[in-house]
Amino acid sequence: MNNLTIQDVLANKENYNLALPFTETRQVNPFYKISVAPVYFSADWREGQVFKVGSRSKGNDQWEDLYTLTKPSLQRLATEAGIQFPQGSGDVVKMDENTWKATSFGMLQLPDGTVRTDNNFKIIDLVMEERKYRLAYEEKAEKGIADYKAAKEASGKYAGKWVETNQKNERGYAVKIYVIDKQDRERYIESSLINAMAQLRADAPQKAATGALLRVIRNLIGLKGTYTRDELKKPFAVARMSFSPDYNDPLIKQMMLQRAMQSMGNLFGSGFSTANAVSATKIPDAGKGADIPVELNDTYDGSSPVNNAEEAAGQEDTDGVRNQDFYCDKCGTHITEKVWDYSVDKFGRPLCYKCQKGERR
Repeated sequence: MNNLTIQDVLANKENYNLALPFTETRQVNPFYKISVAPVYFSADWREGQVFKVGSRSKGNDQWEDLYTLTKPSLQRLATEAGIQFPQGSGDVVKMDENTWKATSFGMLQLPDGTVRTDNNFKIIDLVMEERKYRLAYEEKAEKGIADYKAAKEASGKYAGKWVETNQKNERGYAVKIYVIDKQDRERYIESSLINAMAQLRADAPQKAATGALLRVIRNLIGLKGTYTRDELKKPFAVARMSFSPDYNDPLIKQMMLQRAMQSMGNLFGSGFSTANAVSATKIPDAGKGADIPVELNDTYDGSSPVNNAEEAAGQEDTDGVRNQDFYCDKCGTHITEKVWDYSVDKFGRPLCYKCQKGERR
C-alpha cells in the first residue's frame, strides 16, 4: 500500500471507493508530486464513522441499508486530500426561529497548478423537516416498523402485532415488522414526532454545518452521497498534491541555493548579490581555470592574476560576454565567476584569494 499509485487505483477500480479529484495526469511540474493514500472506514455504525440514512430495494423483496460518512470521517478525507477551508467556512446563521443556514468554502490544488474551489450551503427548515418526519412515521405506523430496535420499543408502548416478512437479515435471522393498531397510530406518530423534533432543534446548527461541509468535500473529490455496507468495506483511494521538488534538477538546485543564501544574508548580512548566485555543485573547467589554484600554498601573496581594474569596469571577457558581479562574502572584494564557483565548492561560501588563504589556514 505504501507504493500505491494512481495507475494502480484506476486499473483496479472495483477494489476502491474512488475519491480522486482528477484522473491520471501524464506530467507534473518539478515542484509537486501526486501521492495516493488508502483510507479505511468501519461499516459498523456503532463506531461512529458512518450512520444509516435509509435503505434501497435489491429486488425480490430484499432490501439493503444505505450509509453516509460522519463529520469526523469527512474531515479525515479532506485532510488526506489536502482540502483547505478558509476562516469563516462552515459558519451557521439563524435566519428565523425555524431556519438555519450554513455556508462552506473549500479549495483543492490540482496537478496543473490550478486551484479547484467549491462554495456550497445547507439550510435546515424545521417546518419542512417536521412534515417529512410526520409522513415517515405515518408510513411506519401503517405498513410496519422494520428497524428491530425501534419496533421492539414500540411494541412495549403501543398495541399492535408482529408480521413475518419472509426475509432474512445479514446474520441469517428472519425479519419481522411491527404494525401498530389503528387506535394507537396517532399517539405513536405524535410521540415520535415530538422526540424527533426536539432532537433536531438541538442539533440543527451542527446538522446544517455538516451538510454544507459534506457537499463541498463531495464536489471537490467526487464522493457519493450514500454507500452500502459492502462498499464501505473497500478503502477510499485519496489522491493529494504534495510539495516534493526534484533535487536532481539543476534549476531546482540553483533556486534552493539562492534561497538558502538569501536567508543567511537576511540573518547575518552579506556583501554579495544573491540574485547572481549559481549552483554550488558546478565544477570549474580545468582547461579554462588556470587562474584558479588547485591547492593554495603558503607562498601565495594574495594578488589576483586577473586585472582588478578590468573587473571593476565590467569589461567583456574573451567570449565577448560582460562579467557578472560576484563579491567575496568576507571582505566584499569583487571576484570572478570562476573564483566564486571554486570557493563555494571548496569552502561553502564565495571568498577572494586572500580570504581563501586565511580560511585554509
